[in-house]
Amino acid sequence: MSAKRIERAERTRAALVAAGQRLFCERPVDAVAIDDIVQAADVSKGSFYNHFPDRDALVREVTAQIRSQVEHAVSRANAGVEDPAHRMARAVCVYLRYAVDDPERAGVLVRLHSGHTSTSTPLNKGLVDDVAQGLAQGRFTVPTMEAGVLYVLGVAQLALIRVTQEPTMTLAVSLAQQMCALLLRGLGVPGSEPELIAAQAADQIVRQGAFRDTPAPKGETH
Repeated sequence: MSAKRIERAERTRAALVAAGQRLFCERPVDAVAIDDIVQAADVSKGSFYNHFPDRDALVREVTAQIRSQVEHAVSRANAGVEDPAHRMARAVCVYLRYAVDDPERAGVLVRLHSGHTSTSTPLNKGLVDDVAQGLAQGRFTVPTMEAGVLYVLGVAQLALIRVTQEPTMTLAVSLAQQMCALLLRGLGVPGSEPELIAAQAADQIVRQGAFRDTPAPKGETH
């Protein structure tokens, strides 16, 4: 294949992914037809099948790209942070900052990942590890790991939905402080720590976007 044909194919694939992302943010996947996607991408239907065997394959591609971007951001935010309470708050704050920076992609996450609640799904591995570590260290006191994971997913999902509806920095910072404090208190973190950890994470991650250019400061170890 010539360089020009390769470049054209790459542009077509990128247009399909961008169109799918936009449409999957706006409405449920089942309400998006392949005809809608190719029309939004301004390509032929045959071009779609040159790149994806069906709509679900495009859904997987769109979500894989978004998840990869967010997971990389979470990894940067938590680089060197050992305490699971700090890690939890910082991860939630990454998602809320992401909703401010890219509400369309955040909207896709809201629509496509609300059902991924199993502790065995690869998407939740980092969360499961942090909850398990918190329980092992006595930082968290929820009855079971699964209860902790479901609790975190519920709180984080609702916060993400709210910020995608109004993707402003003011709301995201305020909500990050409130929801992360609520989250940590519900997990059993004692005293004034939930508010302190939440305020620090909201400032560093949501307001400053510290995870983008510099390594995250090391969280306190308890």
